[in-house]
Amino acid sequence: MKRFLSFISLYLIFTAGFPQPSDRNARRLFSEGCDNISRNKYSEAIRNFSDALKISPGFLEAYENRGVAKYYLMDYKGAIEDYDKALGINPNDFNTYGRRGWAKYRLTDYNGAIADFTQAIRGADDKTQYYNIRGQAKYQLGDFEEAISDFDKVIITFSAGKYQKSMALYWRGMIKIELGRKESGCKDLKEASRLGLEQADLLIQVNCR
Repeated sequence: MKRFLSFISLYLIFTAGFPQPSDRNARRLFSEGCDNISRNKYSEAIRNFSDALKISPGFLEAYENRGVAKYYLMDYKGAIEDYDKALGINPNDFNTYGRRGWAKYRLTDYNGAIADFTQAIRGADDKTQYYNIRGQAKYQLGDFEEAISDFDKVIITFSAGKYQKSMALYWRGMIKIELGRKESGCKDLKEASRLGLEQADLLIQVNCR
């Protein structure tokens, strides 16, 4: 059965309450790095952030954004190292826990990913994406009922966007079918399809006739 990951929202990070360094060159290099990320020039961005950190070793946002650039280059271990350093400076940045969780997920460290997503859920403004991916990590560990519980939280959340809700329905429906709850699972898949998730159509064709 084909499976799809939820979309990961990695974006340029500017942490409120943590002022940028006073050194102009460090700030300039950081700005250039952010510009390179926005242009998908991730290797150049990493060099910019690394040079900024040579000048200002405690530059929180440079660690965070260098981690983002490394993630996009599939250097997940390197991204985790940068997120570790960022969390050492600001242990209350819940979205950085979420980003580190994504990197751990990519490395199939599902227990580590679940721990980070749980931290992210505690404080992040948008909890739905973290419930979705935590549910997927639980699924990978064979913890199907706990995975369904996470998807339930997304589905019943009024503020959940259409995409996150459709992904939760897709995964919950797939798991229900694997558990032998075909009728309920197909209902979820059809609702995911109605919300515009094309991936659900294939599973409907295979399982719901």
